[in-house]
Amino acid sequence: MPLELGNLNRRRFFAGIAGAGASWLGRQALSAAEAIEAPGGTWALLSDTHIPADLGERHRGSCMAENAGRIVTEILSRDSGTAGVIVSGDCARLFGRADDYRNFAGLIEPLVHGRREVHLLMGNHDNREVFADTCATAFPDRGGPTGRRTAFLPSEHLNWFLLDSLEEGTPVAGRLGREQLDWLAAALDRHPDKPAVVMAHHHLKIRPERGGIYKPMSALRDSAELHEVMKSRPQVKAYFYGHTHRWEIGRTREGIHLVNLPSSAYVFEASQPGGWVEATAREDGLDLVLHSVNPLHRAHGERHRLRWR
Repeated sequence: MPLELGNLNRRRFFAGIAGAGASWLGRQALSAAEAIEAPGGTWALLSDTHIPADLGERHRGSCMAENAGRIVTEILSRDSGTAGVIVSGDCARLFGRADDYRNFAGLIEPLVHGRREVHLLMGNHDNREVFADTCATAFPDRGGPTGRRTAFLPSEHLNWFLLDSLEEGTPVAGRLGREQLDWLAAALDRHPDKPAVVMAHHHLKIRPERGGIYKPMSALRDSAELHEVMKSRPQVKAYFYGHTHRWEIGRTREGIHLVNLPSSAYVFEASQPGGWVEATAREDGLDLVLHSVNPLHRAHGERHRLRWR
């Protein structure tokens, strides 16, 4: 399952982290008087944080740790209305090294002390074993296929299903595998009563309702199998992913929304925004707000209302 940082586990979690970065951003958290009240049932969605061992490292003109710090502060400013935080993989810089994860843990520490649930997925730049040894010792796997970090997160208006698309030995593309697909199908069948949102790190290798297939070589290898699981279950309303460092919203021909979360670290194309997404669930859909790390970007504050099929 993804790393989950709930209130009861904070002390145990941080006791399991050795050293670097443990309080790097603690002083940046806003006071309660400065906090902005957010609607209940609101989630903060991030992807591709790429935190390095050197907190000052820059890539493509951006300091990854600095961007993450700014976003953590913004999320804390939303007050207690934020239901939780989900990071859609690639937490580490390139190879999932221990110092990357120690720094990542230090960066998200204010979120834990701010009483947010934090859920972390695995991306192609992560390493499950190093991640577990460095960060997740207090949280034994449960529920998902052996060796994969999956989770079912129920909430008031929808259910989240978090998947692990990291394929070891593959530098870019991802794969869920038959066992994980079967786990998802069974979990969805047990919970048909609420809208379901599925999330993994990799994008799908399927043609959306409009436009072409985006970079199929780096996509999820078993995209067709995942698509079949989702489209055959009407409660599945959306698929969220990261990986491409793009902010983009589309949908399948069946009406499943495809939401590409922006990278918080850096962008590949200058026209793309870096940042995070605020997602507020409704009975009939999901409201999304983009928060760019560059408040002057034309997409900053962009709003989308997803209506369920």
